[in-house]
Amino acid sequence: MQILSWGASDVGQTRKVNEDAFLLVPDVGLVAVADGMGGFQRGDVASQLACNVVREHVLAHRDTVDAYRRNPNDAARGAVKAMLETGIQKACEEVYEAAIAITGEGGRIGTTFDALLVVGTTAFIAHVGDGRIYLQRGSEVHQLTEDHSLIQQQIKDGTLTQEEARKARFKNVITRALGVFPSVMVDTLHFELDLGDRLLICSDGMYRYVGLRELGFTMAGDVGDRTAGGLVELANSRGGRDNITVVLCLAAAEDEAERVPPIRERMEILRKVDLFQYCTYRELMALCEISEQRDHEAGDLLFSEGDPGRECFVVVHGAISIEKAGGRLAVMRPADYFGEMSFLDSPRRSADAVAMQASSTLVLDKDRFLQLIKQDSDLGAKLMWQLLMKLSRIVRLSNERLLAATVSLEALDADLEPLD
Repeated sequence: MQILSWGASDVGQTRKVNEDAFLLVPDVGLVAVADGMGGFQRGDVASQLACNVVREHVLAHRDTVDAYRRNPNDAARGAVKAMLETGIQKACEEVYEAAIAITGEGGRIGTTFDALLVVGTTAFIAHVGDGRIYLQRGSEVHQLTEDHSLIQQQIKDGTLTQEEARKARFKNVITRALGVFPSVMVDTLHFELDLGDRLLICSDGMYRYVGLRELGFTMAGDVGDRTAGGLVELANSRGGRDNITVVLCLAAAEDEAERVPPIRERMEILRKVDLFQYCTYRELMALCEISEQRDHEAGDLLFSEGDPGRECFVVVHGAISIEKAGGRLAVMRPADYFGEMSFLDSPRRSADAVAMQASSTLVLDKDRFLQLIKQDSDLGAKLMWQLLMKLSRIVRLSNERLLAATVSLEALDADLEPLD
């Protein structure tokens, strides 16, 4: 996979200085957007310095990138994520030190920062502040980042509705930025790209004027310099009250014969699973990344009764039969899942699982699943709630069946009582 990228930036209609900066490093698949904090002094220095530091850091660690490209295993993937986050922490420290040098002790400059690094077919994103990264996949556009802003925090806490947020004051107050303190918490995510995926990295001066539906129309079809410039012009025409910066990326195959994993299909299956019905697209991407796709021939045994249970299966294609004592308990079809109780306990399998025909499944390992929800408490709360709801339905159904069986036995006993 190669990443084609285009960028555009403009001072806007009301600002005197463009405090935004963007970065394009096609040799390593790195792009970034930084938005210097307008309320502080020299935000333009902060944004450009952050881009320069991250660029030099990634270039200095090309061996880490190349190692993952050659052998994309979990350890190499973790090394790339750690390298990218370390570069951003280094940028944060240097911006913090520059603030002291420029404004004196107690002075502050800062910047938001959003980066995308593509290695092979994997995209790594890192996010600090209220810039945004969007993914257009097919006809849909998804926001992959969550604003680090006071307004967004109030929405999450339930103290502000989406409608109230549109009219709220202090929309520009952000809760994370590079340079305000010597270090910062960085949101990271990695996911597999699909051919034709489009990614948009932008400052708030752009997305405040353009909605998701309009972004989808703009990024559809052929994209290039004119597309990026057109988004900047659109924001300017609607007010341009802030600096406007856009970086647009297209995922393309380096070789027409290159085989790219069918990520879109896997994502569509996960979206249909009721266990994940409240997950955002970003959260589904994280689940997709920890899953393993397995293919099964007709008659293959996925597991036997009594086997240790440490995996949950989601059917992608075909049909899986759940059997016990020679009888069939259920047939699992695409978007059905089974084995999820292993996430709550370490039980033995209570039945056999057999492929009825050529089938494929997505397999979620317990350890990787628990690690994910430890890192993302919101996702953990959603999934554990859904698991508990299902467990509650199972217990309720079991009680009803037990009660029905007891009533039937009592009726049978009454029929068998001797007559006087």
